[in-house]
Amino acid sequence: MKIKIFLLLGMIFLCATMLTSPRAPAAEPQPVSIATIAAGQSGYIAALIEDKGIAAKHGIKINNQMMGFTEGANALKLGRTQFSTMQPTTAVNLWKSGTHVQLFAPQIWSGNAFVVRKTSSYKSLGDLKGKKIGNFSRVTGAFFFSAVIAKQQGLDIEKDFQAIPAETGALIALLERGEVEAINMFEPHVTKLVLTGRYRVLIDFDEALNAIFGAPPLKTGIATLKETADKRPDLVKAVRGAYADGVKLIKAGQDKDFFKARAKEFFNLVTPEEITTGLKQSQANFADQWGPSFFQAQNKILQQGITLGLLPQVGNLNELWVP
Repeated sequence: MKIKIFLLLGMIFLCATMLTSPRAPAAEPQPVSIATIAAGQSGYIAALIEDKGIAAKHGIKINNQMMGFTEGANALKLGRTQFSTMQPTTAVNLWKSGTHVQLFAPQIWSGNAFVVRKTSSYKSLGDLKGKKIGNFSRVTGAFFFSAVIAKQQGLDIEKDFQAIPAETGALIALLERGEVEAINMFEPHVTKLVLTGRYRVLIDFDEALNAIFGAPPLKTGIATLKETADKRPDLVKAVRGAYADGVKLIKAGQDKDFFKARAKEFFNLVTPEEITTGLKQSQANFADQWGPSFFQAQNKILQQGITLGLLPQVGNLNELWVP
């Protein structure tokens, strides 16, 4: 009987100790530096991941280093950031120059399109042959995608059109003034132009290249040095997981309130119609594919750029991706 009483008292004491003893503090999220764009989809998803606690769920805290694509690539190359938003074409160029970077998570599709006046008679890119068109500079991903599309239609983007190179605002102005017949443009500017009722999409780049290669072209993904991917697979996995969950949230339309609250800040969308349409387009633009078939499709697109002389010949393109 005494033994039973002692056992009972021991169990009570143990339970009381467990209830009253202080718990070990939860591990602090690990700070992670990511070079990303201040506005647009890149900045938006980084802010969403932090705001919704997605990063913390994966044990990280994102230090969002606002900088352009070129600055981000240089920062990664020089070790000033651990990860960077990056275009696959930039990754290929870095690889050729001796800096082997790898993409390990998708972010957004191109979102580009050739836009023409709504009243124009053009029905295909071939109809614009010999005409003036506005395009981005030769070193950009936007130009690269337009060149690949032209090649697939038996055209040369540099020889078969009177191309006028310019930046975003200038391209839109050229179209509005009637100085060009079409422009290469990306979201959210395409949405804003179409909503005026004066313009229409002639060719959606994502639809066109998806039909040819089996996947839309990846405009940006998240990249890191191969050395980091090899030595810190746990950290790469955490960042990938956070971005994957962020994309899932967007694809499910569960970021609706956040988008409306931040539409002006990230996309310069103001009117209710712009915000509603922009939300739908944002949902479509975020990339949610990864794996062997996706890599194969992107490699084919990149190989076209190599063939056209827009990208350097490098090693096995499969080494560009972290499965």
